[in-house]
Amino acid sequence: MKDGLRVLAVVPARGGTDRVPYLNIKRLGDRPLLAHTLDAAMAAKTLDRIVVSTEDATVREVAEAAGAEVLNRPADLARDIPSLKPVIVHAVGEIEARGERADVIVVLQVTSPFREAAAIDEAVERLVSGAFDAVISVTEDRTLSWREKDGLLVPLFAKEGRRDEQVPAYKENGAVVALRRATLDGASRFGERVSFLVLDKRAGFTVHDLEDFWMAERLLRQPRILFRVDGSGRMGLGHVYRSLAIADALRETSQADVAFLMTADHTEGILTVSRRGYPVRVAGDGQLETYLEHVRDFAPAILINDLPQIEDRYLRALSHLGATTVNLVDTLDDLERTEHYTQVIVSVMNEDRETPEGFYGGPEYAILRSHFQGRVKDVRDEPRLVLLTFGGSDPQGLTVKAAGALRDIDPRIEVVAVAGLAFPYRTEFEALASTLPRKVPLINEAGGHIADLMLEADVVVCSGGMTVYEIAALGTPGIVLGQNTREEQRMREFARYGTVEYLGLGTDVAEEAIAPAVTSLLADAPRRREMSARGRALVDGLGAVRAAEVVLGSVERPKEAVGRGGETR
Repeated sequence: MKDGLRVLAVVPARGGTDRVPYLNIKRLGDRPLLAHTLDAAMAAKTLDRIVVSTEDATVREVAEAAGAEVLNRPADLARDIPSLKPVIVHAVGEIEARGERADVIVVLQVTSPFREAAAIDEAVERLVSGAFDAVISVTEDRTLSWREKDGLLVPLFAKEGRRDEQVPAYKENGAVVALRRATLDGASRFGERVSFLVLDKRAGFTVHDLEDFWMAERLLRQPRILFRVDGSGRMGLGHVYRSLAIADALRETSQADVAFLMTADHTEGILTVSRRGYPVRVAGDGQLETYLEHVRDFAPAILINDLPQIEDRYLRALSHLGATTVNLVDTLDDLERTEHYTQVIVSVMNEDRETPEGFYGGPEYAILRSHFQGRVKDVRDEPRLVLLTFGGSDPQGLTVKAAGALRDIDPRIEVVAVAGLAFPYRTEFEALASTLPRKVPLINEAGGHIADLMLEADVVVCSGGMTVYEIAALGTPGIVLGQNTREEQRMREFARYGTVEYLGLGTDVAEEAIAPAVTSLLADAPRRREMSARGRALVDGLGAVRAAEVVLGSVERPKEAVGRGGETR
């Protein structure tokens, strides 16, 4: 019941069809097609009564086995008639003849197996709150469509251009139709005031024939997973590599259909993902609505966000699209808000505070590339190499600071620096390097070789991002300088594990404090061995596999509202 109005759902399910015999009870997955619609109907909060209209004894048996009430349909209404309206009128008349009233009629066609309960409830809510005659579910179409006139094609679009610039057309998909009772008595199908509910392509998918069934089976077996991530030389590629690690784990453990959504001006990230064989959907601008259009068009079951900061406005918009949202974060502080949304959160940091439902956290969820897994570390008594690495961009210039600080350490120790293409202090580093008593090479974009360098190093001097988990998995001790206040808080917590020594915020740490810390650690082989063992025990490199399991498990989580809509007259 909705606002005092009784809501009756009618599920038309005749036995015969022209294309596929007994289409409505053909098995999709491990259940009859009809059962998928009945599941959604029974889970809807707004429906008071659900009836299946059929003329066929076998369909009746399947419907009753699923717990549905069945009405006998006359044979003349079981033929291939041009409209379902007479079928619905008959079903409502049967119910009313028994002395029960129906104020709102909801029609659910069996051939839309992926429509969910939230879509049914939203259609009823919109019908009642908007004073409409009907609300129908539709699928958005922004393709350049044409129609034939006198043997020639006539465009149905106003002007040429990109898909996201086209005025959308809307196609009925039959998944949900909500009508006021009085609308059935009128001459038109839906009355005069018709609103709509846009479903994504999966929710609006319709099964008409065996080819559609093949596609439906694939959709059922293969959850569609979309990664929203960006990376570039300037911002670094850490988030891209993290998402790719999970995508690879998903590809190895499931038949998931994986794609990436990225922004056009982050070309390095797009190329990195494309070269790994994953399809990339490119958003031409940074507007929220552009991203949402891509999400609707791909219609993922799961949307994975791997972004430096995840805004509340973005999460609020996603909560209406029907996909389960998985957010990859370093800490909960990367989310503006954690409440009010159905979401899964995967974090490398445990939280002392209360965490929301669906939170998975700790170093066991450190998501690393395969280069960091299963490596054997030799902790040398006589150290030979110190590695400096502060991420792709190193905005604080800590590479220069650390290289200068290590000017006078044992000359037998080699010092090597790694920087990304966007490293802004290259000129300053080269000027410093010319004054150092030893050669300090600067390696640009080490890529997968960074794991080899970290493994070979006796000590890594780094910032407090994912590098601390990478060196922990490899068993290499670290000296950490925080890049920002967020890292400052995280690294004070992380240092308690005993895999790194945290000196403080890099801009505040004096150069004179860096060399003694590095020299002391280099000279203490037992301490380095202990830190190495602690690191390997803390991070086993299987975080991507665990995260993939969380992602696949999240498909079963309940979803919130799934559509958006408007009014047509």
